[in-house]
Amino acid sequence: MSQARITIITGRFGSGKTEIAINYARKLAGERGQAVLIDLDLVTPYFRSREMREVLAPAGVTVVAPPPLTRAVDVPAVIPEILGAIQNPDRTVVVDVGGDPQGARALGQYALYLRDLAHQMLFAVNPFRPFTAEVMGIHSAIQDIEATSRLRVTGLISNPNLIAETTPGLVLAGHQVVQEAGHALGLPIAFVCVEDRLANELREADFGAPVLYLKRYFYPAWEL
Repeated sequence: MSQARITIITGRFGSGKTEIAINYARKLAGERGQAVLIDLDLVTPYFRSREMREVLAPAGVTVVAPPPLTRAVDVPAVIPEILGAIQNPDRTVVVDVGGDPQGARALGQYALYLRDLAHQMLFAVNPFRPFTAEVMGIHSAIQDIEATSRLRVTGLISNPNLIAETTPGLVLAGHQVVQEAGHALGLPIAFVCVEDRLANELREADFGAPVLYLKRYFYPAWEL
């Protein structure tokens, strides 16, 4: 996996981007001793990184999010705590960004600063979601985010899953769809996400790409 100091993770609703951002921040904190997870998803009312502050703190992950008043406005202001983490060369940063226009605008407020800093922006793809089931939909979603955020997507995250119904075969079949999209769009696969319960059945050799094994933090109401 790339070792960029700043990693921006975005994706359409249902892509699993928040679970990915949390797990990736935990991985980086384990490797580097600390990480900052910035929650810029301003729209989604549930499954939010900011809800994991207390859970992630012992793992070395500090969660930062805009205050409620800022989240309510259409074009949020630059938050000093967020900007400070982005600009501090000693901080490893993961940014969780909504794949909707408001989320991308929130990221766009920091575009001027991010362009001058080493970063990667990764688009999470779950090919079993309706808007990212084929190359055209993935391309359209990326174009929307790039236009609004004023930053470029540099790679894809392959996250094929049907939550509790996910099987190894389904992951492999879905990953092939993401690979085809990557080839068509000229974007590399940064890593593949596999739920940790399947860790003994799916390895990096199965994908030809790094694997991030996901611990689930959020569960739909019907699974509780």
